[in-house]
Amino acid sequence: MVTPSVLYPLKRGALLFPTRQVVGPDGRVTYREMLERVKRIATFLKNEGFGKGDVVAVADVNSIRFMELAYALSLTGSILLPVNFRQPPIIIKDILEEADVKAFFYSKPFEQLSALSGKATRYMLDGNYSGWLEYEPHTGEADPDADYVLLYTSGTTGRPKGVLYKQWKMVMGGLSIAHQLTLYETPAKLSSNDTILSLIPMFHILSWGSIFIAPFIGAKLVFTAKFDPAEIIEIMKKEGVTWFNAVPTMLAMLLEAGADFTGMKAIIGGSPLPKNLWDKARSKGLRISMIYGATDMLATSISILTEHTSEEDVRLVTHPVPYAEVKIIKEDGSEAKPGEIGEIYYRSPWMPEGYYKNPEKTRESFMDGWFRTGDLGEPVEDGGFKILDRIKDAIKSGGEWIPSSMLESIISEAPGVKLVAVIAMPHEKWGERPVAFVVGDTSEDEVMKHLDKAVQDGRIAKWWKPDKIIIVNELPMTSTGKINKRALRDKLKEYLSS
Repeated sequence: MVTPSVLYPLKRGALLFPTRQVVGPDGRVTYREMLERVKRIATFLKNEGFGKGDVVAVADVNSIRFMELAYALSLTGSILLPVNFRQPPIIIKDILEEADVKAFFYSKPFEQLSALSGKATRYMLDGNYSGWLEYEPHTGEADPDADYVLLYTSGTTGRPKGVLYKQWKMVMGGLSIAHQLTLYETPAKLSSNDTILSLIPMFHILSWGSIFIAPFIGAKLVFTAKFDPAEIIEIMKKEGVTWFNAVPTMLAMLLEAGADFTGMKAIIGGSPLPKNLWDKARSKGLRISMIYGATDMLATSISILTEHTSEEDVRLVTHPVPYAEVKIIKEDGSEAKPGEIGEIYYRSPWMPEGYYKNPEKTRESFMDGWFRTGDLGEPVEDGGFKILDRIKDAIKSGGEWIPSSMLESIISEAPGVKLVAVIAMPHEKWGERPVAFVVGDTSEDEVMKHLDKAVQDGRIAKWWKPDKIIIVNELPMTSTGKINKRALRDKLKEYLSS
C-alpha cells in the first residue's frame, strides 16, 4: 500500500488545478507556483542544516508563507511546531523547551515571542522570505512515514499535551474532512468550484487541515491575517467566498457586523452552536454542517443528511468521517444504545500512539486501540451521535479552552483566599465565560488585581480572567470532600442574580 506524503495534496492541486489560487495577507499564488516555491524553500532549509527529526517552530498569522513552510518542511523530514500565540508566554516557553526546537520562524508581530525559544536559531520571515525563493528547487521526495507535525492541545485540564503525527497520518486526517464533505449530502457540501475562507488559525490542526483539503479538491483558498469581522465581510465579497470554517464566536461576530451569507456554506466546530445563533445564521442564508474533532484525534465526525438526520438536526448530530469509528461507553462499561449516555470513544487509522513525552496521560486516554475523548455523547439510529457535554471542567470561550484548574491554582495564591472553584457560565457571544467562586477574607477587586499581575507575568492570558468573582461563605462539597461543581452550576443563576 502506498501511503501519501504531506506533499501529495499540493502536487495533485498543481497538476489538476494549476491556476487556482491561494490568497493571503502576503499576496496570491497559484497551486503550480506554490509547488515550485515550496521546493525552493526546501532547498534553503536543507542548506541551513534542517533534517530528519529537527523541530521547527513557526509563529505567524494564516498566510501563504506559513502554508509553504508547512509543505517545505515535509521535504526535509523536519517536524513542524505551529505556535499557539494566544497561550500565556510561560506555557509557550515550556512547550518550546519540551520540544527542544532547533529553529523559530516568525513574522514581525511575534518578534518578542521568538525570544522564548532560547538557544534555537531565529529566522524573521519579513524581509527575508523572498530571498529564500531564489534557491534552486529541491529534487527529493517527502517521506510519508517521517514524523511531521507536533501539535499541542489547548490544555483542558492544565498544561497542554503534545501530539506527534507522521506525514501520512496528518494527510489522511485532513482529507477525511474532504471525503465527508464531498462524498455525502451535507449542508456544507464542498467541491472544486468553491472558494474556501479558512478562519481557523494554523496552530489549530493546520487550520483544520484546510492547507491539504483545498489543493486536494482544487478549491481556491483564502487566508486573513486577523479576525476583523468588517474586513472579513469585504474579503468575502472581493474573493467570492462560498465556504468557510469557524467557531461559533466568529460566526456571532460576523452576524453582528452585518454579514449576509446568501448562497454560502460553513463548517462550524470547536464548541456547541447555540440554537439562537444557528437560527440567525440560517436566516441570513447560511447552510451549516457541524464538525467534531480535536488535536489528539484530528477529524472525528461531520454531520451529514441521512434518513434519520435532516438539516434541522445537524446542529446536534454528527457522523463519523470515513475510516473513523466511534462508540459510546456507559459508566458500567457497556456500549450505549440510542437514548443512553456515555463517554465517547474513538479510533481511526490516523490516531496517534499517545501523547508526546507523557506516558502517564497516554495510559489514561489511549486504551486498547481506542482514544477516550472525555466527552459525553449519545448514539442515534443512523450511526451518528450527539455530543452532550465535557466530562471535565474546562471552559470553552470563543472556541478556545480555558483550563479551570490553572485559574483555580493561581487564584488560590491571592492573599486571604481559602477555597476557589471556577466554572463556566453561558455567554451569548463567547459561548462560555469563567466565573470564580471564592471563600476567604478577600474581595472581588483584590482577586482581580492578583489576576492582573498573573497576566503581566505571563502566567495566564488576559482573556482567561473570570468575568465575575463571587465571594461566598462556603462551597458545596461532595461526600469524598471535593468541591461539588455540579451543585454550583445548578445554583449559578441564583448567585448571579443576587
